Amino acid sequence: MATFNLSKPPEPIEISTYLGINEAVGETEIKLGEATKQVNWRITQNHKPQKRTGHKTFINYANTKNVQGMWRGTIATKNILISCNNGKVYEYNFSTLLNAQIGTMTDAKTTIFYFESKLYFLNGVEYKEYDGTTFRDVDPYVPTVAIGTPPAGGGTPFDAINLLTGKKKQEFFADGIATVYQLVESEIDSDTMTCTINGVTKTEITYFTVVRSTGIVTFSVAPADEAEVILGWTKVEAGNSDLVKKNKYAMINGPGNDTAIFLWGNPSAKNRRSWSGTLKANYFPVINFTLIGSNEFAITDIKPQYNRQIIFKQDRTHYSYPEWNLTAKEWDYPVYDLNNKVGNEAYNAVQVVRNNPVSLAKQSWHEWTSTSVEDERNESVISERLRISLSALDLSTAITFDNQREKEYWCNIGSNVYIWNYGNDTMYVYSNISGTCFLDVGGVIYYGSQGTIEYFEGTCEVIDDEIITGFNAWGNIELRKNSREIFTSIYPDSQTSLNVFYRTNRQEAWKPISKLMEYRLFDLNNVNFNNFSFATNRNPQTFRRKIRAKKYTYIQFRFTNGRLGETCTILAFKVSAEMQGVTK
Repeated sequence: MATFNLSKPPEPIEISTYLGINEAVGETEIKLGEATKQVNWRITQNHKPQKRTGHKTFINYANTKNVQGMWRGTIATKNILISCNNGKVYEYNFSTLLNAQIGTMTDAKTTIFYFESKLYFLNGVEYKEYDGTTFRDVDPYVPTVAIGTPPAGGGTPFDAINLLTGKKKQEFFADGIATVYQLVESEIDSDTMTCTINGVTKTEITYFTVVRSTGIVTFSVAPADEAEVILGWTKVEAGNSDLVKKNKYAMINGPGNDTAIFLWGNPSAKNRRSWSGTLKANYFPVINFTLIGSNEFAITDIKPQYNRQIIFKQDRTHYSYPEWNLTAKEWDYPVYDLNNKVGNEAYNAVQVVRNNPVSLAKQSWHEWTSTSVEDERNESVISERLRISLSALDLSTAITFDNQREKEYWCNIGSNVYIWNYGNDTMYVYSNISGTCFLDVGGVIYYGSQGTIEYFEGTCEVIDDEIITGFNAWGNIELRKNSREIFTSIYPDSQTSLNVFYRTNRQEAWKPISKLMEYRLFDLNNVNFNNFSFATNRNPQTFRRKIRAKKYTYIQFRFTNGRLGETCTILAFKVSAEMQGVTK
């Protein structure tokens, strides 16, 4: 009969480095310090679990409509937060603390971006601008389609037609003799034409007439020799403005200092990427576009990386970079294949983390570490530790956010936020957060929700939090064990406590330890005379507590706080065991 030396107990289980969730392996295979479940506990940069802060309502719109877009910054010397809710656009002024409506838009997901001293709003229906005073439709740039034109017509092509407007101008140089001038377009619209001669306005009918079917303009008196004659007219091409306004997403990029706006997200042209004229948010030349791959699969996001763009479609990924077109004397943006198997499923949800894009596809998060040439090895799955959670979700609905201050990548689906802490490479989950958009405002995270804007602060709510460790057999699956006590160290704070539960392979229900571990500092900011202690020691505190875990093979632990007005940071946990005979 085999014998065992039971005189020497096994090494204690001690956890001082916490590693977050790992769903990639079973409950008995995960590493010491990893959790099978971790909800509403973040991992600090020194690998300690810390209960997340609560959230408060910042703005209440008194409805349940989604906040469709947010932007924060300074415009016209005002420090403001812009938000869109229920078809209205609001400006919150951080100096006056007032939230005032500045305009209206269709109630739809809205991209808000700052470009050349103005804010622009794009929602798939309208394209608006705001200069800090006036909210209005974007005032389109009127292109000069030809310059140096003799009265008989022709001239040198100059500006391409602007998709946003049917208005155009043409520059002529008079010869002092001709009264008939030929436009580059015929069948022009009935809108009144404009004319200046050496900068002096001349009106239609009084100074000239127009045959709109032929585009011929006839002056009653020939303009003087070498006079600069600028004629303006309108010819709207059906569907042109939709090629701009039906887009839902925008990004700023281009050679130099981000000189152009790139658009995508048009459901009628899913594979079309368009871009603006240089430093002109109100000018989208008819020639500035690329059709990328098949229209069966949509462009879902475009992100800048170094001197190039990474273009994500639902089924694959491309890259693009600026090249100077010598013929057109304009910047062009040719597109090349990068990966024909992995793309991105969620619109406008790719985040650039550590200079690498992170996309969502095939129930996983993908980090793109090399985007210089086509190669299927240029991306890698980084979400295996959340495999079970992500497998049940529709990633196309994700709202993502890069919490740079805490080095956290957030992926909000439904009411849960799935987090990759790329600062310490751990993963965990926050619950009871249903965000439509996220912002960092001075180090505080604000997010739009259903009829409110929320922000994270303090301990203002009861948070359903827990950490569950894996099952541990002390490296020995055949022997029974007994454990009599645990030691837990928590960080002192004004109000802090920790509940510890345990269960073994012999029981289904969790058993609480004999006594709550809590610590309350003397703090005049949080005086509660029912719990007054006068304790002032802010050094780490260790608690010894008894447990009665008998004749088990595997043991598992659960940590919670769950109390209003409390913080909690776990520093270390330790438990010992005594060996008995062979398990039956």
